Amino acid sequence: MHPEMKSLLFKLLLAGIIYYILLFLTQGYVFLRSIMSIAGPVIAVLIILPWLWSAYQQTSTKQKKFWLFIGIAMTIYMCANVFWIINIVVMNVYAYPTISFVLWLVSYSLFFAAAVHKIRVIETSISTSPYLFNIFVFMVIVVAISIHYLFEPVIFFSHNSVSLTVITIFYQIVYLLLLVSITTLYYLNLYSREKNALYFFIGGLFFQVVAQLLLVVVEMKDLTNFLHFVDALWLFSFLLIGGSAKLATVDSIENDKNRLNTIYSKETYFPYIGALLLIILVSESYNWALNMLSIALSVVFTMIVIRQIIILNHNNKLVRQYRHLAYHDSLTLLKNRTSYTEESQTILKKAEEDNFSVDVLLLDLDRFKNVNDTFGHYAGDHVLKEAANRLKCILNVNCEIYRVGGDEFIILLPHASTENSKNVAETIISTFSTPFSVQQHELLITPSIGISSYPKDALTGELLLTHADAAMYQAKKLGKNRYYCFDENLNEQLQRRMTLEIDLEKAISENQLFLVFQPIHCLNSGNIDKFEALLRWKHPRLGMISPNEFITIAEDTGQINKIGKWVLRKACKETKKLQQNGLNGIGVAVNVSSRQLESSFITIVEEILEKTGLEAKYLELEITESIMQNIDTSVRMIQNFHELGVKIAIDDFGTGYSSLFLLRDLPIDTIKIDKAFIDEINDIKSQSIVKTIIDIGMNLDLRVVAEGIEHDWQKEALNDLQCDFGQGYFFSKPIPSDEIIMNWNRVF
Repeated sequence: MHPEMKSLLFKLLLAGIIYYILLFLTQGYVFLRSIMSIAGPVIAVLIILPWLWSAYQQTSTKQKKFWLFIGIAMTIYMCANVFWIINIVVMNVYAYPTISFVLWLVSYSLFFAAAVHKIRVIETSISTSPYLFNIFVFMVIVVAISIHYLFEPVIFFSHNSVSLTVITIFYQIVYLLLLVSITTLYYLNLYSREKNALYFFIGGLFFQVVAQLLLVVVEMKDLTNFLHFVDALWLFSFLLIGGSAKLATVDSIENDKNRLNTIYSKETYFPYIGALLLIILVSESYNWALNMLSIALSVVFTMIVIRQIIILNHNNKLVRQYRHLAYHDSLTLLKNRTSYTEESQTILKKAEEDNFSVDVLLLDLDRFKNVNDTFGHYAGDHVLKEAANRLKCILNVNCEIYRVGGDEFIILLPHASTENSKNVAETIISTFSTPFSVQQHELLITPSIGISSYPKDALTGELLLTHADAAMYQAKKLGKNRYYCFDENLNEQLQRRMTLEIDLEKAISENQLFLVFQPIHCLNSGNIDKFEALLRWKHPRLGMISPNEFITIAEDTGQINKIGKWVLRKACKETKKLQQNGLNGIGVAVNVSSRQLESSFITIVEEILEKTGLEAKYLELEITESIMQNIDTSVRMIQNFHELGVKIAIDDFGTGYSSLFLLRDLPIDTIKIDKAFIDEINDIKSQSIVKTIIDIGMNLDLRVVAEGIEHDWQKEALNDLQCDFGQGYFFSKPIPSDEIIMNWNRVF
């Protein structure tokens, strides 16, 4: 229950109790007691009308009619009571006048109209079909009971007056309609955002009907001692209806699992309880003069109802189990991503109302993949369960913990400050410094944690998670086993990345991508062996974008296949053009992402070579050492390229997953020494590494290309080490193919 709803309910209940005490204390004073009992609702309406007006002004157009109906109904009810007071004061007649009787009927009719309008508004988005059975059973029971017991009160109150008889019958009909409408509204309200307000409205109308029925019983049985309670109940019902207006702008944001919990609760048993009640009333109507057949029928029917309730209990248990599975991780028993999505909405809504901050911590286990790869998934599962247990032990009850991915956990911290979140992150890091015991091995598995805060960093749960994810990856970049708080710098990076992701999609069609070519020279002769095709992106607003930035984005978003295909086609086409313009025998090297190396890539290369007319022997594909992680697939792929006549080069050799054993088995043609080694070639250790790579290449009959040569002394050092080929700014910056043709004889 919403705190504001609790507070208001307590105040209204207290007002009802005080009113009851006042009526009880004045029971010996007929005039005073009568005036108080009639004036109570009048005063209540005068208090309530400003609430209704405020609700009318603040709610949407569709909702205004609902509050208008209630406001008019309240005003008419107040007028009816005023006429009654005038009747007592002026004419000294304590019986209510006919005008009051009619106005009350009109008032109840307007309450019914308000309920129907609300049902129609809610039904536009919610189906009543799940509850039709319950509503129908309730209607049958209520109608049957009312008709059966209708005759006596109609005669009692009509005093042989035809007009009063008609009005009394209309009263009974309106009461029935009110009960049916509020029952329907009760079930629809399970999905309403105005749950709090509507519960007050439904409760108010229900107690109105109950008070009216109790009044009938009290007057027919002459139980005057109970009149105080009936009048107090009447006042309380009005206060509840008015209270609904006070809660009109208080949303009830409740997630689906809580709604399901409500649906499969006590309301499900209403039809069966009603059926048993009907059996009792039927027996009572026969003055309990039952024969054996009627007894047997009652027993069998009761047993069927009991059996149905047992089945219902079993089904509800299954539903709860499925619901638990839907909202929890089966391995760690923590809540899952679905729970986070729904609960974060609820918590953030409350944070907005009560003005407090909420922090999201996203935790990722460093090098967790190595555990799965080395020890198997069973060991990985053990680590995840142990990690979950550690988190549960160190975090307090106000935190919510979720497992949202393979090795990712979310911690949701309401009422958190930045300092508090940092302390939590430090505690987690400290706790994870204790090694995990896996198959008799002690493994140190550290966490990287990203922190984002509401409302400083984001206003929605999903965006908070996105920002925490960015902060977490920043923590990994800084060395892992640490936390990082999302900041403006990260926000700018994230915004830039999102912009590039969107704009990269149209970069090809809008001719923003282009190729430049850097020559690869023979270091001894100085002749050009081939060109390396390099991709560039000139963004219309951001200018030149580094390939290191946008290639990663293309790989992450899957656009690399489309872009890679365009690059390969363009490079082959431009190389063929160079050959046709005097650069006979010139080849081209094209970088290929590991994401492109699928079984269909061979076919793509064949088609491009055929369409551009470039012979396969002039094409060299540069792949990174990461392809060596899957040696079987790599060997088959490279063998297929060799059969086609395409050459293969290993780019950035010495920086990735290099293995001499794999070099022996992989049918490659060229290894390229990474620029990092060339920059430090004067260093004895770097020079030794470069010399070793060159010797390996010579011994395995591989071409060796040194990348990033920028100075003459680097070229001379590589010559001394007997390196075959080199490329870099010392020879030429990457330039368009048209410039190559133009300057071929003069420069090259």
